[in-house]
Amino acid sequence: MEPLRHLVQIAYTVIGPIVVLAGAGYLIGRRVPAAAEVLAKILLYLLIPVYVFYNILTSDLRAADYGAVVAFSAAALGVLYLAARALSALRRHDPPLRGAFANTAILYNSANFSIPVMALAFGADAAQAAYAVAVQAVVAACQGFAAYTVGAFIAAAGSGPVRHAMVKVLRLPFIYALLAALALKQFGVDGAALERVTILSKPITIICGAYVPMALMTLGAQMACVSLIRAPVDLALALAARLALGPLLGLALVTILGLEGLLAQVLIIGVSAPSAVASVVVAIEYKNRPDFAASAVFISTLGAGLTVPLVIFLVRTLL
Repeated sequence: MEPLRHLVQIAYTVIGPIVVLAGAGYLIGRRVPAAAEVLAKILLYLLIPVYVFYNILTSDLRAADYGAVVAFSAAALGVLYLAARALSALRRHDPPLRGAFANTAILYNSANFSIPVMALAFGADAAQAAYAVAVQAVVAACQGFAAYTVGAFIAAAGSGPVRHAMVKVLRLPFIYALLAALALKQFGVDGAALERVTILSKPITIICGAYVPMALMTLGAQMACVSLIRAPVDLALALAARLALGPLLGLALVTILGLEGLLAQVLIIGVSAPSAVASVVVAIEYKNRPDFAASAVFISTLGAGLTVPLVIFLVRTLL
């Protein structure tokens, strides 16, 4: 009974707030269709950059950790892509569906979903929470880069106009926030130094407090804009590739890379996230079955409410 009680507690304390806040965002999105775009811009241009900057600056993430996160992210992307291509071959997908299917497997919601999950899952210990969020911020940077390079190339089936995709990467503000925080840490500026500059630390703290609820409400508002398609087998396979293969692959990779402790836990939980909205963005841009991508994002986001608590429970128990 003790493991079951622990699992229920994780679902209640981590997924419960996500459901409530995302549900509120969903209701807002249904009433005000333009809300999703407005909330997303506030998140992209203000809340995520500030939140990433603060958590990188205040964490004790080491140089070796950055290399491990990048290696894990690259390996996960490669293996997930090969698995998605194999499933597409079995289903004999046409090129547009093959590209959309692959992107829903390799691109996962590493920011709007995973960062709040880390903040909630490790929130009992401020140092652990800052470290977990910092690790996930690096993962989000890797995923952001992958979405508009590898993801764009896949969506264009290897022959479309992908040269301008890098421009989208360079327009992601949180990447500059991450780089700025890393640069300041190299010069000895940390969270304690920031706290002494009250005129900056107070607004940053207030903005960081708004990030988690806003991120989850934005996710809900985005889900309100989705129209589901009828493709049960393909959507079920996409769901399995993202929510089942993701954490299993994560466990295999941390073992192969020799990672352990909190870093390993964060990476496995992070790769268990639902498909990213970025997979829909590149699908729309390259006319690459955006209907399938949007449906996969919606269904995997709902499914993650059941699978992520189990993953959190297992990594805490086993690692």
